[in-house]
Amino acid sequence: MAIGMGARPGVQPLLLGLLAVGALVFVLAPWSFLDKLEALSAGVCRQRPDHSYFLGGAQLPLEARMGGIFAGFLAAMVWLWGTGRERAALLPPRSLQALLFAFIAWMCLDGTNALLYDTGGPALYHPPQNWLRLVTGLLCGVGLALLALPVLASVLWRQTDAEPSVGSLAELAGPLCIVALVQAATMSGLGWLLYPVASFTVAGLIASFAVGNAYAAVLIGRAERGANSWRQALNPLLAGVLITLVELAALAWLRYWSETTLGIQWPV
Repeated sequence: MAIGMGARPGVQPLLLGLLAVGALVFVLAPWSFLDKLEALSAGVCRQRPDHSYFLGGAQLPLEARMGGIFAGFLAAMVWLWGTGRERAALLPPRSLQALLFAFIAWMCLDGTNALLYDTGGPALYHPPQNWLRLVTGLLCGVGLALLALPVLASVLWRQTDAEPSVGSLAELAGPLCIVALVQAATMSGLGWLLYPVASFTVAGLIASFAVGNAYAAVLIGRAERGANSWRQALNPLLAGVLITLVELAALAWLRYWSETTLGIQWPV
């Protein structure tokens, strides 16, 4: 049965109810807002102080590289929506695809180098720097979003736009300007930017996971190309968010259990 398409174009009440319960749990949890964001991120990031940035003396909930990846993903998503390309279903031209894959490869290279350095291996260059972790993470996130979001659009919308997510270097400057602002804000150390930067990175974490989960929800629900409007698209999108919240909670619990019961650091 299709997820909220066809005979039931409205948002499924069960989805709204479960998401409302999740939001209520988040609001009522007896921790500070920053602690709640840290808990949401705990299962995907080790949150090491020496790999992280601090704003106003408080550590961000995601390390520099991880925070960069998710913030870059959200920045590209915001740019696509802001420019009316949320239904763009074509991949970028091959030359830009190569550049976006190079962004991803650079992050992988820098991450591998940092791992080798941290474990005493033959690092290519050292010592690892948080500013470079953040730069490579942000660019990787932009690349992932501009390659992944057209794939989701192609299965979500009945009528897609026959245009690429980004068509030229001049257009790519748009999301790159957004991530440059994120880079500057993260490195500023300013306390009043703590909540905006922390919220943006964790929102990017949820958004990036939700894109993959929404894609799976569309396929499992056999609702390919079933949405004509945002109202019809909300069911798979909200399902993606709900699945993401369950995944993040499960990963956070797994980290807590593995560290307290088995003495194993998580994520490794």
